[in-house]
Amino acid sequence: PVTIHKPAREMDSLRIAMIGDLHLGYMIDRKHTKRFVDLIMAQDPDLILFVGDIIDAHIEPILLQRMDEELSRLHAPLGVFSCTGNHEYRYDAEEKISLLNKAGITILRDSAVLVDSSFYVVGREDKVVPTRKSLKEILAGQSVEMSKPVIVLNHTPDNLAEEADAGVDIAFYGHTHHGQVFPGNIATEFVFEVAHGYKKKGDTHIYVTSGIGLVGPQYRIGTVSEMVMMTVKFRQ
Repeated sequence: PVTIHKPAREMDSLRIAMIGDLHLGYMIDRKHTKRFVDLIMAQDPDLILFVGDIIDAHIEPILLQRMDEELSRLHAPLGVFSCTGNHEYRYDAEEKISLLNKAGITILRDSAVLVDSSFYVVGREDKVVPTRKSLKEILAGQSVEMSKPVIVLNHTPDNLAEEADAGVDIAFYGHTHHGQVFPGNIATEFVFEVAHGYKKKGDTHIYVTSGIGLVGPQYRIGTVSEMVMMTVKFRQ
């Protein structure tokens, strides 16, 4: 649970499901995709947010197994959104992003959306994109009203100060897998300010997820697969 000291119109609270790094592909197949979707929907979230790397690398296994049919079951009253991750850009980026959009996951690419006239969700392009905008450019260019709650989706947690200095209320990240396999979890603690978990930086609530999926070796040692549930309370 977190509290944001801003009004969100008549909304008192918001139940968010935040998921990172599914890495759907040849290894994490339709069977796993169904399990993930079932798990997300069982939480009855108001809003579903992804922080990139939904698709691992190639689009072919997604098409062959029609995994988009499972993804299209995702639904929340206030929407389903994601930023891009580095794996979206490995191969066939535009085809993969188009597939996700058609499946009902709105991919926000250096853009913002005002949800229910109450709060903003901002999605950043992954850092591999050379034309990626700074967060301040996005907020100014999209005319984001900072008097309303602002949630930012950003794949890699390599500069938490950017979101905190911009005055956003919640910043979600993924990418790290918390190292996935020991001693990688220890290594990520040296590389990232937050490798996994929650931190409040200034007035910004930060959460870096260790991800629900796997990349490379299909196991974890010393880390957890997770879906993050956050209940946000709005106060004057």
